[in-house]
Amino acid sequence: MQVAARATKHAGGLYRTLFAAVLRPLRAVEEEAHHLREVEQAGESGETPFVAILGLILFLLPIFAVMLGAAFAAYYLSR
Repeated sequence: MQVAARATKHAGGLYRTLFAAVLRPLRAVEEEAHHLREVEQAGESGETPFVAILGLILFLLPIFAVMLGAAFAAYYLSR
């Protein structure tokens, strides 16, 4: 029983380290996105319109890709 508990604790530590290493770049991107959002809301930069437009494009791009994929799938399946 002691061996299983130690193995579980060791594996948990390894996974925690791995996930922390994998999530570190994602957190950096998330922090930058929050910063850009704050700059956009405050309007304190000349690039504010570009940040807003980029945010809109990045929001609509996945929706467009899914709809385009669904349209092509429907076309392919109807043939």
